[in-house]
Amino acid sequence: MVVVKIGDGMGNQLFNYACGYAAARRDNDKLVLDTSECDNSTLRDFELDKFNLKYDARESFPNRNGAEKLFKRLRRDLRYRVIKEREVFLNRGGRYDVNDIDPRVFEKKGLRDKYLLGYWQHLTYFEEYLDEIRDMMTPAYAQSSRVSELREQFAAEPTCAVHIRGGDIGGPSGAYFSRAVARMEQERPGVSYIIFTNDRMRAAEALEKLDEARRMTYVSELGDFSDIDEFFLMASCRNLILSNSTFSTWAAYLNGNPDALVIMPDDILSERMRRKGWLIC
Repeated sequence: MVVVKIGDGMGNQLFNYACGYAAARRDNDKLVLDTSECDNSTLRDFELDKFNLKYDARESFPNRNGAEKLFKRLRRDLRYRVIKEREVFLNRGGRYDVNDIDPRVFEKKGLRDKYLLGYWQHLTYFEEYLDEIRDMMTPAYAQSSRVSELREQFAAEPTCAVHIRGGDIGGPSGAYFSRAVARMEQERPGVSYIIFTNDRMRAAEALEKLDEARRMTYVSELGDFSDIDEFFLMASCRNLILSNSTFSTWAAYLNGNPDALVIMPDDILSERMRRKGWLIC
């Protein structure tokens, strides 16, 4: 079997899952999710149960004190062949080598089952199975009629999702959004912009000087939505301007418009995550 550690926020958990799923499919093996980190966290929850994702089992162990952490690590290291993601930062002018992936992920298993420990934020790890993963990413919860209505509307009309992140991890500057909106106007003139953000003040500062502000609507003005609702609404827009975020990157992966224009910031991870045809601005 292939075991993969699931942790951090929903976008990171999806990258964890995708790498594990693809490794299990290549090996024709079972997939087990180690959700210990999520189950013992007071900040993050296990989010993958919001989707109809397939896996064979979950395992989870207490991880709250030194003895529990030691037991969990010893059990893991003795039972599995642990593949800890290698550091890919090569100090080449402060940039990642975009082609640097860990080949051990693709190796056939030996005597012990694989345990994948890392972020695995590189499309190469799972691109061949992305369509299968997308097909499973249907909501595993009852969406409100308002969410369903807006998803249909966003998919049918000329819309562009704009994700602006705030909080402890700062997003791109306002200059990026100015460039991205200008490029979007060149390619998709007249689109309606739907703003997704967890920091309304920062979003307003980033967008206030744009002439297109009159065509911008904050999704929070359209209803009271959970994070997962906003994820599906974002994915339903016909085009997307992303932040430096795994959350909005996965919304773009899920997007079903074959002609979607997707714009990403010039971030050190963008080249690793972007699909062919996506633009870096």
